[in-house]
Amino acid sequence: MNNLILLLALASCTNPDVPQGFEGYIYNTPLLFGKMEYRDSLRGPATTGVSWRLYTINVDMRAKSYKEDFQLLTHDNLNVSFEVNTRIKLQDGSVKDIVEKWGGSDWYEWNVKEQLRTIVREQVTRVSATDIQLETPKVRQLILEKLTAKYRGTPINIESVDIGQIQFPKEVAAAISRKIAKQQELERQDYVLAKTSKEAAIRVLEALKVAKQQRIISSTLDPLYVQQRAVQVYRTLSASPNRTIVMLPTTPEGTGLPQVLTEGKRKILTPADEQLLADMEARYMKVAKQPAPPATPAP
Repeated sequence: MNNLILLLALASCTNPDVPQGFEGYIYNTPLLFGKMEYRDSLRGPATTGVSWRLYTINVDMRAKSYKEDFQLLTHDNLNVSFEVNTRIKLQDGSVKDIVEKWGGSDWYEWNVKEQLRTIVREQVTRVSATDIQLETPKVRQLILEKLTAKYRGTPINIESVDIGQIQFPKEVAAAISRKIAKQQELERQDYVLAKTSKEAAIRVLEALKVAKQQRIISSTLDPLYVQQRAVQVYRTLSASPNRTIVMLPTTPEGTGLPQVLTEGKRKILTPADEQLLADMEARYMKVAKQPAPPATPAP
């Protein structure tokens, strides 16, 4: 009899073990009567040591990706096959809630899988087949926002959503290829236009700068200035050997300097002309200061 009692006692002793990355829900089960009773939570790697009828439900708390395959009709009634990978992590220290309220180790199958699939169906069926391909980040973000809102305030944290392995009927794939090519051509044209506009603005500014310099020179180009330049030329010529220079009087004073004709009419800029040039310079300066366009998009 004593041996039987000893054997029963030994059989009732346990040593629950919690692996690395898991949290253990430690509970006690009475030998004959009563209900299972929660005792403690352990974060692995850990063990309770030899105990009297203690057991554990271990729940993996590490972030994991859960893949779901779909074949749905889009908003334009086309069949599209794709997969959704959702990265989820359980909140640290939440194993008690996970076991008692969310299904324990089966928390994903019991409380997330169908809700996730429902949200994906709702979002995908609202867009066209081409949008799933061309607007994948937008669709993915919508699904992520809906899932995050669904599980806000729970131990279930939605970290990311990815859509991949998208497959279309052949005619849809061809239409998408044409649409992508058209978008790339439009991006290339935008690039060329931006680059050309910037270069043209710089050339206009250079022309305005030259015109302003010429106006300054012409406004001070009086007879005395021309005569001064002539004296400098004669001085240079006189330094040359074997050269005879004869200067004839060209003025009543008998000087041999060039005759300067001042009866030609010169364009005088009005205030309106000056304002127009200033407006042009400001407008093209704004274009020239814009950032250079990015590298030419890939064809």
